[in-house]
Amino acid sequence: MSTKLKDYLNQHHIAYSSVRHPYAQGSTQSAIASRIPLAQMAKAVMLTCEDGKPIMAVVPAADTVDLQCLNYLLHSQPQLATERQLSQWFDDCDVGAIPALGEAYSLNTLVDDDILAMADIYMESGDHQQLIHITGDDFRLLANRWQHGHFSIKPSPWSRVERM
Repeated sequence: MSTKLKDYLNQHHIAYSSVRHPYAQGSTQSAIASRIPLAQMAKAVMLTCEDGKPIMAVVPAADTVDLQCLNYLLHSQPQLATERQLSQWFDDCDVGAIPALGEAYSLNTLVDDDILAMADIYMESGDHQQLIHITGDDFRLLANRWQHGHFSIKPSPWSRVERM
């Protein structure tokens, strides 16, 4: 588990539990390996704004980020961060296992409204073999100062068929 994440949760008196799972890459695969419903899994998507500042967008694990919508919310054209930037910002995490709590890393964070409606939230812990579980109430307590809106895109029910 990320040291910064653990310190952040303890500092804010947030109860959490960890869920061990077989090695998995990314939020979706981690949820599957943990037998956690994708609808309860939050993922962090790291972006950079035109001024170079990093921003974390937190969305449901199965969704993608609508960059046009974020452009409107941020009044800036965000771009996906590079792996090099990720390793600088998350120096205590494995690549691809970023916790969905940007404040733990002093990062500006946006949260999708679908996440705020969840009763339970699971997220990456900073490694590829463990998830963190917190209640939706505790997540909303942490996120009460973050900008929020609806900026995620649900997967198409035809997406599997389209790829064939």
